[in-house]
Amino acid sequence: MRLFCLAVAALTALVLTTSAFAGIRAGGVTVIAGPSLAGPPPKGVTQQADALFFFPKVATVHVGETVTWQFHGFHTATFAGPKRPYPFILPLGGTEPATNDAAGDPFWWSGSGPLLGISPLSLLPQGPKTISGPAQVRSSGLVRIIVSTRKRPPAPYTLTFTRAGTYHYECAVHSGMRGVVRVLPASSSAPSPAAEEQQGNVEMQHTVADWLKLNRTKPSKPLTVLVGAGHNATGAEIASMFPAKLTANVGDTVIFRNNDETDVHTVTFGPEKVRLHIENTFIAPQGKKILLNPFGAFASEPPGSDPVPYDGTNHGNGYLNSGLLFPKGAPAQAGPQSYKVTFALPGTYHYECVIHSHMDGTIVVH
Repeated sequence: MRLFCLAVAALTALVLTTSAFAGIRAGGVTVIAGPSLAGPPPKGVTQQADALFFFPKVATVHVGETVTWQFHGFHTATFAGPKRPYPFILPLGGTEPATNDAAGDPFWWSGSGPLLGISPLSLLPQGPKTISGPAQVRSSGLVRIIVSTRKRPPAPYTLTFTRAGTYHYECAVHSGMRGVVRVLPASSSAPSPAAEEQQGNVEMQHTVADWLKLNRTKPSKPLTVLVGAGHNATGAEIASMFPAKLTANVGDTVIFRNNDETDVHTVTFGPEKVRLHIENTFIAPQGKKILLNPFGAFASEPPGSDPVPYDGTNHGNGYLNSGLLFPKGAPAQAGPQSYKVTFALPGTYHYECVIHSHMDGTIVVH
């Protein structure tokens, strides 16, 4: 099950309509996590676009009132309190089983790499449905997203605020996706639900404008592929390779660089059947745990292999993988943001991000 891909795979429509905010009640505010789906994409916007944003970003309520989150994508509404950074992907105990490649040789992580999976703190709802201070931990959890279907959307998440203050929250999956709830005393004036709705629509317009800019993304240096494009300021993301097709010569080294502030990606070469299997099982249940497929999460070569030579036969079937490439601007300790490949033989080589559906690219080597 391609859990990370839900936001893009479900992205069949993105329009600015007030219907996205239907259900706002007097005495409360509704926040939309991700884009609404209500028609064809706006003109000039690719279906590889996504919005990693809370609309509106700042919600204002009175003490005793409720905020309701509606989810359009693989998101949470998480009040982290002192748990920063809030854990999403963690070693869950144990090591990867012994695993050989198609040539019969063990991978470097075989029998020693940690089992990586979704943290229970991100997976499960946290805390009751009330919150009385910014130091308390509350979260919608991902279970409501995982069990949802196209016909049965994720259950909304509601939280009642019982004390005045400023409450910061985030998406446990996308750390740059952040929002604020301002809770005012009952005697203070606050924006009307209609004004909150209008603010969300204005912010969505900013996201659409940013999509149009991101569609024109181009690398500034030759032999470079920008892996995705996105801005935390608007939540706009384009899950595409820029350029989608690059021509190189034998002996050239191509740099694949995550150009997306909002999300992680991979660069994965190999037969289409192999890549599709990794994509379909990138996150999958194993017992009571939700684990990451090591063929997508780990680099195919041991640490320090930079650049990696590639001739289309690596590991016996042409499999080559960057492992997780972390967002542009992420702390260095988070992990690598780029990947270098030196092409040794002429050919046409197809690759993709196995996290995001249809995020594909081609390298033609002469």
